[in-house]
Amino acid sequence: MTTEWAVVPLAEQFTLNAENAGELKFSVTNPGAAADTVVFDVIPGDGAQRDWFSVAEPQRRVGPNESVEFLVKLKVPAGTAPARADVVGLAYSANTAPEESSRTSGRVAFEWKPKEKPKPMWPWIAAAVALVLLVGSIVTWLIVSNKGKPEVLPSTSPSPSASPTPVTPINLTWEAESLVPSAQLFRKNATTAVVVQDNCCGFAWSGNRQLWFQAHAVDETLSVTFQTDHEATLALRTVRTTSFDYADTVWTVDGQLVGGTFAGYTADVRKTGLLTVGSFKLAAGNHTLTLRIVGKNAASGGYFAGVDQIVITSSGIFINPGDLVLITKIPLLKP
Repeated sequence: MTTEWAVVPLAEQFTLNAENAGELKFSVTNPGAAADTVVFDVIPGDGAQRDWFSVAEPQRRVGPNESVEFLVKLKVPAGTAPARADVVGLAYSANTAPEESSRTSGRVAFEWKPKEKPKPMWPWIAAAVALVLLVGSIVTWLIVSNKGKPEVLPSTSPSPSASPTPVTPINLTWEAESLVPSAQLFRKNATTAVVVQDNCCGFAWSGNRQLWFQAHAVDETLSVTFQTDHEATLALRTVRTTSFDYADTVWTVDGQLVGGTFAGYTADVRKTGLLTVGSFKLAAGNHTLTLRIVGKNAASGGYFAGVDQIVITSSGIFINPGDLVLITKIPLLKP
C-alpha cells in the first residue's frame, strides 16, 4: 500500500542573512497504519539551483501516524545576481519508485541581495601605521616634558556604580477562549471558524471553557497578536485538548516554528497537562502567535483543534509583566 505522505513547510519563507544563507524546516507526516521509510528532497523553482540546498538526514523511518522534521539549509553563491525564487519539499517512500509515492509541499519563497565586494585593506593598514607613529610621538613628548616632575598617583576611591533596575520574571497565562474575539483566521473552507466551547465530555477545562478551532483543511491558521516593549527570550507552554476529530498542529511566532508537531488525535476526548512547546527570542514590537493545521491521523474524523490555556514565561532575559500586552483586533477572515 502506498503511503500518502503529507509535506508542510514550517515557515512561510526562507529568511536569508547578510551572507545570503538561511535554513527552514519541513514536517513530513505518515498518516498510514504502517511504518515506512521516507526520503526527503527539495525541488528548486526557476532561478535557483539544487546545489544551493542541503538536507540534514534526508532518509528517516516514520511510524504510523507520526511526523518527522527535515532541516533544509540554503546558501546562494556569492556573485549571483539578486533575484527571487522558490522551492518545494518532496517526500517519497524509499522502497517504491518516487513517481508512485511522491508528495510535495506548497512553494516557499526566498529572495537574495547582492553581496558587497570586500573593501581593500591597504587604507586601513596605512591608517593603523600612522596611528602607531602618532601615539609613539605623543608618548615620547609626554615622557620628555614630565621629566623631573613629581609622580601623581591615581585615586583609589571606588567609582560609584549604578544600581541594577529590578525586573520581575514574567508568568503570563491566557485562558485561550478569551482570545477568540481578537483571533484572525486564514481559511480555505467557508465553514472554518473559531468559537468558545463550554465544558463537555465528562471533564472541565480551566475557566470551564476552551478555544475551539473548527478548521477543515491543512494550512488553515488561527493567529493572535501581542506586543513587548523589550527584547526578551520567552518560553511558550500550552494546555491542549485531543479528540477523535482533531488534527496535528504546530505553533509559530512571526512565521518561525516554535517546538514540534502536536498530535491531536485520540480515540476519545482528553486534556493534556501543561506542555512546554519551545522558546523564542523577540525584539521589542508587535508579534504574531499562530496555530497552524499541518495534517491529521488517518483515523481522525476532522481537522479541529482545542486550546485550554496559553502560558508565556520569560527565560534568561526577564521583562516586566506589563511589557507584554495582547492587542485586540477585529477578526479577519482571509479568503
